[in-house]
Amino acid sequence: MNLKEFIKNKENINFVCLDGVSDPRNIGSIIRSAVSFKIDGLIVKERNFPKDSKLMYKSASGCMEYINIFQVPNIKTTMKFLKEKNFWVYGFDSKSKKSFIDVEWKGNNILLFGSEGEGIKKHTEKYADFLVKIDMNEKNREFKYFK
Repeated sequence: MNLKEFIKNKENINFVCLDGVSDPRNIGSIIRSAVSFKIDGLIVKERNFPKDSKLMYKSASGCMEYINIFQVPNIKTTMKFLKEKNFWVYGFDSKSKKSFIDVEWKGNNILLFGSEGEGIKKHTEKYADFLVKIDMNEKNREFKYFK
């Protein structure tokens, strides 16, 4: 099933979209997390998705079968299309002032994640309605290695 068919006549849909995430282990971990949070689907750029990666499957820990993966030719065009279909786009940016746990998740949403090094591409970020961050536990920031 393609993305257009999937969203037809549905409400309260939540997607994760990966804009340049390339490490198969990171993608697998994101898939595992998305399944645990009951995300409806993962949107990825078809030519960058490592669909045959054993590392990705291993990192997903058996969750690949439990999520819809939509491989699209262009992330920017897909974001534009989904915004026209009443989706809110939340881009993740560590410099944002708003935490994603403070968002009231209603309606149709897209969680947009950028690449490991550069983050969300500027031409894709302009489709984000909000920028949010994941707050790290302050206690974890002070962690010191055992001697």
